[in-house]
Amino acid sequence: MFISVEEDAVTVVDVDTHWETGRLAAGDHPLAPWLDRGAGFDDGVEQLAHGIAGDLLDALPKSRRPSGRTLLPGLVRLAEERGGPVVLHPVHDSTAAERVAWMDRVGIDHCLVNPGAYAQPLHFLGADRAAGAARCNDFLAEQLADHADRLHGVAHVDLSDLPGAARELARARNRGHRAFHLYTVDGRPPATTPPGHPDWDVVWAAAADLGMPAFIHVGNTAAGFGGWADIGWDLPGGAGVTALTRLANTQRIHVAQNLLVSMLYGGVFHRHPDLTVVLEEMKVAWLPAFIEMCTRQSLPSPGLGDWPFPTSGGDMLRRNLRFTPLPGFGDSEALEVLAQLPEMGLFSSDYPHMEGNADPINLYGRPLRELDPELRARFLGGNAHEAFARTGNPL
Repeated sequence: MFISVEEDAVTVVDVDTHWETGRLAAGDHPLAPWLDRGAGFDDGVEQLAHGIAGDLLDALPKSRRPSGRTLLPGLVRLAEERGGPVVLHPVHDSTAAERVAWMDRVGIDHCLVNPGAYAQPLHFLGADRAAGAARCNDFLAEQLADHADRLHGVAHVDLSDLPGAARELARARNRGHRAFHLYTVDGRPPATTPPGHPDWDVVWAAAADLGMPAFIHVGNTAAGFGGWADIGWDLPGGAGVTALTRLANTQRIHVAQNLLVSMLYGGVFHRHPDLTVVLEEMKVAWLPAFIEMCTRQSLPSPGLGDWPFPTSGGDMLRRNLRFTPLPGFGDSEALEVLAQLPEMGLFSSDYPHMEGNADPINLYGRPLRELDPELRARFLGGNAHEAFARTGNPL
């Protein structure tokens, strides 16, 4: 059943799309100065393997790490059958005109645009990460410039240098970006302190002042697999290489929870009430129980002591945290979770990735159509607009 968003006069905001490109010429790549370093830059299969399971592979002894082609036999087989490259998502060349034409077809007014695979090698840059992130931000801004009123970039920053990250947020905002990525390094904070520490306030204050939500995206939640990675996949009686890819995708939610409880219990949401943090592609079934647990833990008790802030932990999370369900990624209970957390749900497509959908509103079908109109409007755009507007920087 086609859903006519015009009936509700909803301005639809898609908070998770991606900017993918075909193979960029070396001189056109935003990370051109570092492309000769190897370590995942020069081999697309190894780069893909790192994107899927790099955190786990790094925790294996070098002698026990499978190559990219060994780790991804299903994708290699598909590539051989098609006669094309080894890819997870279909090859897609994004342009501003193509993206806006798609938005008009499916009824989307604004898109937040995450960088694509071209930015993945930032992981390998070390001390040059800040320079590489700035180049990626400039590249994306230039790609979106023709339709910057509807296409809003998501910036990368180097969070090992918190004052420098705040400066890059301001620069990226001037170039049209409206959000930025949080990330972890082997399950640990990228800075010397975790994000709940007051050291990070320079970043959170800049984000709130600039109207830039912080995105916790599944692609940036590297876990720490030390002591857990070697499951004997290649030994007699072992489960085989595909067990590694499954194991590698078990810790993303835990990493997201660590980021959130650090910010909640460290007082970030008390000190920066206009800040918004968005979970993207992190599944949604666990969220109601997580919110309930944090709500209970913020109540005064003899064992835990007094809650130090005037606003409860549950109310902070409902005010400062948002999530994006993605039915194409397995969130079959998306609308049930939305009904439980109506102020927190945001609409997203993940376009053009394969776990997204080319007609994302209608993917929900009749259940979305039958939602209370006010809740449907909040989900499709109202909650996103509110998160930006409360900072004084509306879309």
